[in-house]
Amino acid sequence: MNVYESGVVRRVLADAGFAETPDERDADVLLMMTCSVRSHAEQRALGRLGTFRAIRSERPGRVVGVLGCMAQRLADTLASDDRADIVVGPDEYLRLPELIANARAGITGLVATRQTGECYDAVLPAPGLPSAGDYPPGSVSAFVTVMRGCDNFCTYCIVPHVKGRERSRPLSSIVSEAERQIATGAKDITLLGQNVLAWRDGSRRFPALLEAVAAALPRVRVRFLTSHPRDLDVELLKVMQRRPNVCPSIHLPLQSGSNPILARMNRGYTREEYLARVALCRRCLPDLSLTTDVLVGFPSETEDDFRSTLDLVEQVRFDFAYMFRFSLRPGTGAEKIEPKVSEADAGRRLSRLIEVQNRITAERNRELLNRTLELLIEGPSPRGPGWLGRTVTNKVVIVKGPCAPGDLVRCRVERINGWTPVAEVPDRTAVTAKVE
Repeated sequence: MNVYESGVVRRVLADAGFAETPDERDADVLLMMTCSVRSHAEQRALGRLGTFRAIRSERPGRVVGVLGCMAQRLADTLASDDRADIVVGPDEYLRLPELIANARAGITGLVATRQTGECYDAVLPAPGLPSAGDYPPGSVSAFVTVMRGCDNFCTYCIVPHVKGRERSRPLSSIVSEAERQIATGAKDITLLGQNVLAWRDGSRRFPALLEAVAAALPRVRVRFLTSHPRDLDVELLKVMQRRPNVCPSIHLPLQSGSNPILARMNRGYTREEYLARVALCRRCLPDLSLTTDVLVGFPSETEDDFRSTLDLVEQVRFDFAYMFRFSLRPGTGAEKIEPKVSEADAGRRLSRLIEVQNRITAERNRELLNRTLELLIEGPSPRGPGWLGRTVTNKVVIVKGPCAPGDLVRCRVERINGWTPVAEVPDRTAVTAKVE
């Protein structure tokens, strides 16, 4: 989501005459997109803000700004105590040119954090420079946000408080943006939302949107995230069955395998209901890749609760999991839940969970050995020689041989390095197609 919103900011500023620079010391304006989901992310952002302030002191007139969720949550503190020139929440990016102009005129400590329900329908996100860490120009992958905000109010989560309530973009504008992204070189589109399954446009629900995008872009891979388990139903899976370009991959956050903890998290499903949805997914889509989020150390979590989570992870055998230790967010429901789990216990549980899931991920990836896969080449491998290829099930494979970004290749997995599959393309004749 932050990659996407950074693209929105780039477009707004480019339209106002700004150009991005790869060297922050050459910049007249230094902006940081922030996250508030975990306290560690905020601490890192504050450290980075200190670096920005030091750069600002080298040349008068530079503007330092904090954007996004942390700006929404800590607006006044960031403007006063942390001396940011501008502080801009997620719904106010269109005001950036005005705010920057005011700051450059000497008016600092500017705060813009109204929650307006903005969806940025008219803004086509711009790619970042290769050094920015986001998708660079010509990238084969792109995000399209279909909705913003969240109505779930899980007790550990700050998102509804900083991003606001759910609001959906019209189907037509989403399809139009996806088509424009394809025109600029994208071959793989991910539909984004805090819970994409909550998308609505009149009587149309997310399966209708997924079908419309897949039909409009039949030769493009289409993905989506994130999905709330409570909202997953057979209609979605039928679309995935019908449309071969919808990737058989679902991110289905679990958070906990314990019913008491799920109830205190306000997740809206039980362990048994989660397992039933997993069984339904795998029955409809036998080759499905399933990934998840898991949170340990939630207030009141006991050793038995944690063992229930480990047991479910072993039972489901996720292809991959994002695993976190609970981070208390002020103003959320979890703030009032007792007793709190000690940092030592939470850390030990997280280490054990990571150990178990890493083993399962390695085992799942070893199942790809000697299989021939169709891979979309995204770009050079970030670690060592070769290319980074992605399967329809969202598995990353390192490809050796003569490839180029955007190539669609069929090649055999020859070995597994750690848990990463490695395949070889013998020559250019093995390149089966360019995705269009």
